[in-house]
Amino acid sequence: MTAIGARPDLRPVWLSFGAAILWGLWWLPIRALEEAGLPGVWAGIAMNLAALPLIACTLALPPRPAAVSANAFIGAIGIGLAITLYGTAVTETTVIRAVLLFYLAPAWSILIECVFFGRRFRLINAAGLAMAALGVLLIFGGRIELSGWSLGDSMALASGAFWAAGAAMIFTSPEISARRLSLVTCTTAALIGLLIGLTIAPSTPEALTLHGASLALGSGAVYLAPIVLATLWSARRLAPALLSFILTAEIVSGVGSSALLLDEPFGWAEALGSTLIAGAALIELLLPRTTQPA
Repeated sequence: MTAIGARPDLRPVWLSFGAAILWGLWWLPIRALEEAGLPGVWAGIAMNLAALPLIACTLALPPRPAAVSANAFIGAIGIGLAITLYGTAVTETTVIRAVLLFYLAPAWSILIECVFFGRRFRLINAAGLAMAALGVLLIFGGRIELSGWSLGDSMALASGAFWAAGAAMIFTSPEISARRLSLVTCTTAALIGLLIGLTIAPSTPEALTLHGASLALGSGAVYLAPIVLATLWSARRLAPALLSFILTAEIVSGVGSSALLLDEPFGWAEALGSTLIAGAALIELLLPRTTQPA
């Protein structure tokens, strides 16, 4: 029987792909929590806080979780920051713009691998990045104007960079516990979200109803916690660029669902742009893996 660990290891590939589809739909509970009285960043804060008890309970399950190294700890903080920035971005700009700006993350990941992991940049890598860049340009209607740039756009762009850096730090860690990392990530996301909510993008939560509280608990514990656990488990086993490209499957669910459920534009340009970005992800997935953690 062929070992599961053969190239590529199908478990983290498929697990991260499933997580990507669910990340793309994350805007749905966030927008629902907005309507329930938790505007802007407060929806993300509530979901991350609700995820913490469930993640903490998993620490008691066998096998005993390994200690978290300094690299992994810093990486988990970076991913927590990325989650908060992205979750806030989808409330401050359109879902399409937030998703596509975040998914410049593969470019940041390839740059990190080339500089720190000894990866050789090849022509096929340039083709993949060019496809992704063209896809973004198409979805922006052929132009990106600074005059239309918003705080949400900046948050989405920064979230992709923090995601790439955090994934790289986790990938270079010798032994990690996805459960402990998830606890660090969600705690960081909640604390950074609180800081953003009080300073950078202040918004006042309304009186939380029983419906809003139950929605926050359910979406955090049942939806967010498993996604974070699956993503961080895969982050140790997949090179940063490969993980970032696989997670571009989020574009399909994010852009598609926003087009179906919201009054956001989706025509031939958005469809072609999404296809190009997905094609760039496929190129990275099919390349022989040469990147090793330094």
